[in-house]
Amino acid sequence: MKTSFYEADQFTGAKGKHYLTIDSDYRWEKGDEVWVEEPSGAKTKLRITWVVVNVAADGVVERELLGLLI
Repeated sequence: MKTSFYEADQFTGAKGKHYLTIDSDYRWEKGDEVWVEEPSGAKTKLRITWVVVNVAADGVVERELLGLLI
C-alpha cells in the first residue's frame, strides 16, 4: 500500500511537510516511532499521531501518516 509520511503541526495536527512515500504492508498505528531519511541525507524522527486511509472509487487504497517531530 502506498504510504506517505507527513509532519503534523504540533498545535493543530494539520498536515505539513511531506517527507516521502513508500510501499508498505506494515500496520502503522498511533504511537509508532520511525526514522525518515530525506534525499538530502538528513534524518528525522517522527511519532505517528494520525493514520488516514483513503479508498478511491477504483479501489486503490493509499495511506497517510502524520507524525510529530521528536
